[in-house]
Amino acid sequence: MGSVMKRKSGRTVIQWTDGSGRQRQQVVAAKGQGGQPLSTRATEQLARRRLAELEEKARRQRLGLDPLRAESLSMTFGALMDWWWALKGKTLRSHSARSYIEKHLRHTLGPLPLREVTSARIQRLLADKAGELAPKSLNDLRAFVFNFFQVARKPGGPWEGRVNPVEDVERFKVTPRPRKVLAVDEFEQVLAEVPRRWEGPVATGLYAGLREGEIFGLLKEDVDLKAGILMVWRSWEASRTKDGKALPVPIAPQLRPRLEAALGSPGPLLFPRRDGSMHPSSLRLGRMLRGALARAGIVEAWIHRCRAPGCHHEVRSQKAKPPERCSQCGKPTVWAKPIPRHVTFHGTRHSFATAVVRGAGTAVAQKALRHSDVRLTIHTYGHLDDRDVREGLERAFGKTSGAAPDVTASASELPARTAGGLRDASANDYRRAETNASGAGNDAQAAVDAEYSEIPPVRTDARTARSAASARTRCSSAA
Repeated sequence: MGSVMKRKSGRTVIQWTDGSGRQRQQVVAAKGQGGQPLSTRATEQLARRRLAELEEKARRQRLGLDPLRAESLSMTFGALMDWWWALKGKTLRSHSARSYIEKHLRHTLGPLPLREVTSARIQRLLADKAGELAPKSLNDLRAFVFNFFQVARKPGGPWEGRVNPVEDVERFKVTPRPRKVLAVDEFEQVLAEVPRRWEGPVATGLYAGLREGEIFGLLKEDVDLKAGILMVWRSWEASRTKDGKALPVPIAPQLRPRLEAALGSPGPLLFPRRDGSMHPSSLRLGRMLRGALARAGIVEAWIHRCRAPGCHHEVRSQKAKPPERCSQCGKPTVWAKPIPRHVTFHGTRHSFATAVVRGAGTAVAQKALRHSDVRLTIHTYGHLDDRDVREGLERAFGKTSGAAPDVTASASELPARTAGGLRDASANDYRRAETNASGAGNDAQAAVDAEYSEIPPVRTDARTARSAASARTRCSSAA
C-alpha cells in the first residue's frame, strides 16, 4: 500500500512500490492547471489521485499487462544468480549445485541484462551445451534457470509480474537406462560379504528403503523395537529429510537383530563413526558394496587379464575360468577379474522398492517409500521385468498346459449348415471331398458334384421376376 506524506518543508510526497518491486517516492507539485497555488486539501486530493494511478500501473506491470520500465530490467543475470542464492540457493542440501551453476551459466549469461535473457537465448545456450552435457544434465540446468525467474517473479522480486522466459524452452528427451537392483534372495548373500561395520547401514537400505543421509542421521531414540518402527525425520546433520516428511517406517524381521546390535554403538547416533561422531556427507559406499557383490558371485562378466610384464592384454568374457595361456604373449599369466553388477548404495532403496512392489503391490510400496505420488513409485522405483509380467499373467489367467489347443479338431465338431438347411456336413467331410477332388481329376469332381446335386437351389419369386425382366431387356436390345 502506498502513502501520502507531508514533509516539514511543506512539500507533499507520495510513496509506492513499482512493478519491479522497488519502493519509489514522488513530490506532488502544489499548483493548479493555471499555475496558481492549491490549498492544502486540494493538494492532498491531487496526491491521492496520483497515488491511485501509480499503484494501478504497478499492478498491471506485475500481472504482465504493461511492460516494465527499462531501468527496472538493467539488473544482470549474474546479479540475479547471486540474489537467488542468497534467498534460496543456500538452503539446498547439494554441495555441488553452486559450482555446477557457476561453471555453466556465469560466463555465458552472467553479464547480460535480464531484458536480453530471452527464451531463444536460453534455448541456444542449452543447444551449445548438448555436446558437453547429457540430456538429463541439460534439463537440470534448465530447471535452475527456471527457478531463478520463478522466485524472482514473486512480489518484491526483481522480475515481479513478468512471464518466466524458460516456460517456452523445450526439455530434452531423456532415454531411461535400466537401474541395476538386487533380488530378495540376493540380500543375505550380499550382507554376508559386507564388512562388519557396514552391515547395519546396508541392511537398513535393503530392508527399510532409507536413503543414505537418512540412515546415517538416525538416532537411537528413533528406533522403537517394541512398536517395530523407525521414525525417519533427519538426513545427515539436517533436521529434515529430502521431502521434509517425518514418518514411521516398519522394521522388517531380518533388520531387527542388526538394529539391536547397532544400539550398542557409542554416542546418540545409531550408525556413527568409531568415535561416536557422524559420518561425513561425502561418504561413498558404492565401491564397498560392489566389492561385496563380487565376493558373493553376483557378477555380470569377467575380465581375463594377462599379468605378464609389458603385455596387459585383456578380454571381456562370460566365463569365470580364464584360458591357460595368453592369446597375445602365450604365457600362463592370465587371471580373471569379476565385474560385479553395478548397484549403487542408493540402489538398495530401489531394490527394496522393487521387492515390495513384487510382493505386496504398488500401494504398499508407496507407503513404505513415503511417496506422495504413486507415479514416482511406479516409474522410478518399480523395476519390474518380463518375468514379473509373465507371473502376473499366470496369476490372472491361470497356468496352461504345454501343448497348444487343437483348433482344427474343435472346428470339426461344429456342424456346417448348407445354404438350404437340408443337410449337415462336418468340416472333415468338406476337407475329404476337396482332397479327393484334387487327386482324382474330373471324375472325382463329378462325384463331388453328384454329392451336392441333391441340394436344390433356393429361388424366390423376386429373383425370378428380376431374371425375367433382365431377359426382356436383352431381347429388346437385340431386336
